[in-house]
Amino acid sequence: MDIRAPLYARVEEALLARIRSDYRPGQLLPTQRELAREYGASLITIKRALSEIGRRGFLQSTRGRGTVVTRPVVSDDRSEVSSWTDAMTGLGREPRTVSSSVQVRVPSREQARLLGLRARERAVRLERLRTLDGRPFCLMANELPWRLVPDLAEHGLPEESLYAWLRKQHHLVPHRADEEVAARPPLPREQNFLGADVPIVLVVRRHTRLADGRPLEIAEMVADARHYRYRVEVSKKP
Repeated sequence: MDIRAPLYARVEEALLARIRSDYRPGQLLPTQRELAREYGASLITIKRALSEIGRRGFLQSTRGRGTVVTRPVVSDDRSEVSSWTDAMTGLGREPRTVSSSVQVRVPSREQARLLGLRARERAVRLERLRTLDGRPFCLMANELPWRLVPDLAEHGLPEESLYAWLRKQHHLVPHRADEEVAARPPLPREQNFLGADVPIVLVVRRHTRLADGRPLEIAEMVADARHYRYRVEVSKKP
């Protein structure tokens, strides 16, 4: 922590780190006076730090109850083809893969059509469980033609961003994508990871192509609909 930063900023970062590691949504923080004693700061400093944390979506003050820990809604704004990892990193968040698996298979007829595969041609399916700021956030599945990424099947994904790896390792750059967003009840596996209390999940499906029109991938991301907002910028063609 930068000791040159104002005291309220130092208290804010220390308290936010504690909230992320020790508290779950719905739990109460200690009172402002208790926090002031704990951090050796004035009530004014504590109030300002709490206000800033609340502005970032991690706290909500409720009259008669106190300061409640909340989980901020992630607003994923898209105006170009980019990976979820890069989008979250750009927001100052910390995406991580906690579990992944890779499978080589012959996809369904519809999936093969979307990927531009011939009969019985294989694809590589990458499935990942992802956290954001240390908390379970989404399940991801990416399916790509095996002939484009044979090493993915053998070694797995060595970094967080699939698109960054595709660009560096194979000079494959996504150029355009068709997307579909839907809401539905979670499947048992999704509830096991995201939480048993999740009522509805948001499902984002993507079909991505390269600049020359070749299919690159079909992908699906599943996240708790209460905490994820997906926005797309649209404009009129000239």
